[in-house]
Amino acid sequence: MRFLSLFFLLACLVSCSEDAEQITQTPDEENVRNTDWDPCDSPYRDRGSIYESNDQTFLWAGEDSSWHFNITDWELNECNLNYGLGRESFPALMDPQYVNISEVSNKYGSSEECLVLYSVNSTKVYPYEDMIRYEIINEVSDGNPVMIGYCVLADLGAIYTRNYCGNTLTFALSGYTYYEPEVWGGLEAFVLWDRDTESLWWPLIDKAISGDLHGTLLEKHDEGSWEILRWSEIKERYPDALVIESGQEQPVPENYPKLTAQQLNCN
Repeated sequence: MRFLSLFFLLACLVSCSEDAEQITQTPDEENVRNTDWDPCDSPYRDRGSIYESNDQTFLWAGEDSSWHFNITDWELNECNLNYGLGRESFPALMDPQYVNISEVSNKYGSSEECLVLYSVNSTKVYPYEDMIRYEIINEVSDGNPVMIGYCVLADLGAIYTRNYCGNTLTFALSGYTYYEPEVWGGLEAFVLWDRDTESLWWPLIDKAISGDLHGTLLEKHDEGSWEILRWSEIKERYPDALVIESGQEQPVPENYPKLTAQQLNCN
């Protein structure tokens, strides 16, 4: 089942990538300064998905230019980017809904891997089969804001804190994937962004790689509060567990509250 889901996801990515390439437009020439970029004949430069404006560098993230990411200070090699679907082409969950494990007891195979989040009053389960659809879930556990994430390309599942510099961040997908030959054997992984500072994050190095939080470490949620278990183990240990409900669709907010530089002072 996971292989079928992966095939479906990749097919969607390719299709959406082609659509994104068709709608991407080179920015207004009056606001763009010419640059002699070369290192790898980046296709993103060729079609205007990476462009210079007012002495800053931007990465296309949707038809609305105000959505584009400011990557002036980023540390990635644009030649290793892939896709470019626009941010939140796969909307992150903000208000996740759950069902009792008894309702889906036979839905998953015994060996299906799941992220398991423990709290005082509940055990919540996130099967990878469903996480392929959601990728990112913003949740709160015992008053602690957390982000449940699963990247099928790198088979990376983890639960992270959303509390940085005393602020709660909301994470989602940027629409891009990225790889480095020297990192995780060259596996690709989704590039994340947070709606509050519009910084980009790459989970394979657990760090923000652009924006106001550039260099901030992506921290795992408290040790012992989550783990990865197989479905058969979960059914045996946690008969009252809650499981993420399949097929949820939640709209992307039209506007995001932004944090000020003063709010982001971690000192």
